[in-house]
Amino acid sequence: MPSSTSHRQVSVRTVPKLLPFIVAAVAVAFTAAVVLVYSTPPVENYSRASSLGYMTLVFAMPALALAVTAWLTVEKVLRRRQQTYNATPAETRTERTGT
Repeated sequence: MPSSTSHRQVSVRTVPKLLPFIVAAVAVAFTAAVVLVYSTPPVENYSRASSLGYMTLVFAMPALALAVTAWLTVEKVLRRRQQTYNATPAETRTERTGT
C-alpha cells in the first residue's frame, strides 16, 4: 500500500427521530382535550365528539411547537457528542475467474 493514501475525516453522531416527539405531543393534546371536555358540562349546540376534536386541534398546536423545540434541543445536545474518525479507502477486490 503506498504511503500517499488519502485519508478522510468523517463525523458520526446520532440524530433523534422526529416522529416519536410528534406522536407524544398529539397524545398529550388529546389527553388534555378529553379531560377538559368531560370535566365541563356539555354545550347545547355541539356534541362532545365535536368539542373533543376541536379542543384536540387547539391543544395540538402549542404541543407540537413544544415537541419540535424539545427535538431541536435534544438534537443540539447530541450534535456536541459527535465523534470524528479518520477513514481510509478499502482495498479494491479482484474478480475471480473460473468456477
